[in-house]
Amino acid sequence: MAVIDKDAFDGSIIQKELLADCGQAPTHTQISLIARASDGFTVMNGSDAGRESFDDTEIAQIFVVFAEAVKAFSDADASTLRTAVAAALAGMWTPCSAVLPCPFDQHVHGLTRMIFNIHVPGWGFEDARIKFKGVDPTGQFCGLDWLTLNGENCKPYSFQIQTQPVEAPADYEFALFINASQDAGNQATRVIIDPIARLTPP
Repeated sequence: MAVIDKDAFDGSIIQKELLADCGQAPTHTQISLIARASDGFTVMNGSDAGRESFDDTEIAQIFVVFAEAVKAFSDADASTLRTAVAAALAGMWTPCSAVLPCPFDQHVHGLTRMIFNIHVPGWGFEDARIKFKGVDPTGQFCGLDWLTLNGENCKPYSFQIQTQPVEAPADYEFALFINASQDAGNQATRVIIDPIARLTPP
C-alpha cells in the first residue's frame, strides 16, 4: 500500500505555487456559495458573465442575501434551499447552468477570478484553502488570497484564486480544505472535498 503524503492532507500547509502573481487582471468573476442543508451540501455558482464586472459592494450584497436565505431556510433540504437561494439572488448575478458530476465542480474560461464563500455556523476554510492534485497547477492557477471586500478581510469564510487561459480544455482535480467545528466542545473535523476545475479556451 502506498504511503500517503501527510503534507498534502495538512490544511495548514499552502500549495505555494498558487500564491504566484497572475500578471493580468481577471476579466470575469465566478462565485461559489456553499451552505449545509438538512440532507447535505448546497452549492450555488454564479458569475458576472453578460453584465458589468462585480465590484466589492455587489459581492458583499450577494453574500448577505445568501446568508439571509440560508438562515431563513435552516431546516430545509438541499433542493429546497437551492430553490430559495436561486430566487433570492435572481437579478444579482448570472447563475451557472453547467451540469457537472459534483456540485463543487467549477467550469471557467480565460482570466477568471474564482471566489469560494462558505456560510455554515462554526465552519471556515483552513489556511491551505485549496490544493490541486495529479497535475501541476503552475501557470494555470495563481493569486490565491483571502478575499477582501471594501477593506475588510473575509478570512476564513471567503477566498479567491484566478485562472489563466488555456488553448485546449483541461480538467484539474482539487481539494477544498474546510474546518468543520462540532457541537461537542472544542472538537474540529477537517472536511476535504474533491471536485474538478474544468478550464476551457476563452
